[in-house]
Amino acid sequence: MYSVMLVDDDQPVLDFLSAVIPWDELGLTLHSACKNGLIALEKAQAGMPDIVITDIGMPYMDGLELIRELKLRSEELRVVVLSCMDDFTYAQQAVKLMVSDYILKEMISRELITGLLRELGDDLRRRDADKAQTQKWKSMAENQKVLLKQSVLRRMAARELPDSEWRADAAELGILPDLTAHVAVLCRISGNAGENEAEELALMSCVESAAEAVRQEDTAAVCLPYSGRDCVLVFSGGMGNGADSGHISMLGRLRSAIQVLPGVTASFQYLCIPAGGGHFREGIIELLSQGREYAFYLKPGELSSLKTLLPFTEEDLFLHYAEASQEIREAFLEEAADRLAALLSKWMDYIRARRYAPRQVKEWMLKLLYDNQMRLMARQQFQSTFSLELLHDTLTAIDHMDHLEEWSLQFFNERLPVIREMYQETRRDEIKKVKQYVDRHLNRKITLEEVAEYTHLNSSYFSRLFKKETGMSFIHYVTHTKMEQAKEWLDQSPQSVEQVAEQLGYENKSYFTKLFKLHTGTTPGEFRGEEGNRSAQTSGTRRHYPC
Repeated sequence: MYSVMLVDDDQPVLDFLSAVIPWDELGLTLHSACKNGLIALEKAQAGMPDIVITDIGMPYMDGLELIRELKLRSEELRVVVLSCMDDFTYAQQAVKLMVSDYILKEMISRELITGLLRELGDDLRRRDADKAQTQKWKSMAENQKVLLKQSVLRRMAARELPDSEWRADAAELGILPDLTAHVAVLCRISGNAGENEAEELALMSCVESAAEAVRQEDTAAVCLPYSGRDCVLVFSGGMGNGADSGHISMLGRLRSAIQVLPGVTASFQYLCIPAGGGHFREGIIELLSQGREYAFYLKPGELSSLKTLLPFTEEDLFLHYAEASQEIREAFLEEAADRLAALLSKWMDYIRARRYAPRQVKEWMLKLLYDNQMRLMARQQFQSTFSLELLHDTLTAIDHMDHLEEWSLQFFNERLPVIREMYQETRRDEIKKVKQYVDRHLNRKITLEEVAEYTHLNSSYFSRLFKKETGMSFIHYVTHTKMEQAKEWLDQSPQSVEQVAEQLGYENKSYFTKLFKLHTGTTPGEFRGEEGNRSAQTSGTRRHYPC
């Protein structure tokens, strides 16, 4: 709705206009009713009205002076002058100030003022509709430019397409690989900026403006969006056979210019590409394929040459899975939030130091989080809306190691209250301590007498207490917990049934097999065979997760 300011030193006139104007019918609101121009100017400084109806002759500041001041603040302001004076001089001055109408007070009527305001409201709506359409056309034009640039980059990176598919459009953008060397910069943007398509478009425009502002006099700069908030900045011209110290300094200024954009953090990798169409295309492909993966470990604001970055290690991260899983599980089950954060940080630092491939890191973390969730659900025995697919998709979308660590810690912390609630349900601290004790000593035989002594309780009393608080006997609980662990190891590891039994404190394989069948309905060997496909789809076969 548009707002209307009323200005007149005659209070009855203000009262009449306030009462007679059908505000809702016209889609208007009363901005303010002011007794002189000075008061009106103060009100306008707090928020401009869309329409002003003002008298001319007023103390402190007359209507004409008020109009001049308001027009300086908004040239699109609509003004109606009310006056007792039919002097042509006043009317002439009002016309020069481009007022919408000049009305003598003796002619004011409800019909007249209503009709006039309806016309002004319609005029404002037409103005805003025209602005919206112009902005829409402008946005469409900008979108087309972005899509063209994105299309050029994608066609350039598609080896199966001939050079003729991208050369002509690249030339229109000022990229002439046969004539000059280039410096290509992969800019990976993170932070709070660019949360939707419109913001991404604006962000790419800001990045290109920053590149244009820092380029050297004899170079040209083009921003080629790739996907999401990734783009390749191409600097061409004046480089001879490659970048020199001056161009590296230019890239430093580029980094500084982009880093100051609101809500933006970014990492930068550059590659010097000698003249020649073949060199240029191969350089772009290398920057996009290797650079986007290498950016997983880059610090915000880091500027590196793609050629100086170390390759990923070929070591298998899953060799360390059992150790990491055990440590983190114990901290989680003991509700040790600080130790959990420290352990997760330790393993993330270990991964950073050795530079494992991002795909493998995400697969490793997917298994760690998934196994933890399954253990929690087995112990809590409740139905959950947890989705492996959603977890997988979330981890796949994470493109930086710091974000992965932050999100994973949040995943654990969100589930700590569930552990606390699960233990609190027992109402007795002794039962909580025993459950934690069992979780830490699954590798050996645990007796009723042992835990009774651990809790300083009589074994008969403890047995009755445990059954009352948990609904199952202590021996049944230990067996249930061990069988759930056995299912996990049989599903995820190559250990033999004998090895699994031994790790759970069973010296007799036949006895272990009997207990396992009572618990699951199948023997360990049958379970492993039946679960093979499921294991490959969840945690056992890492290659099924194209992160």
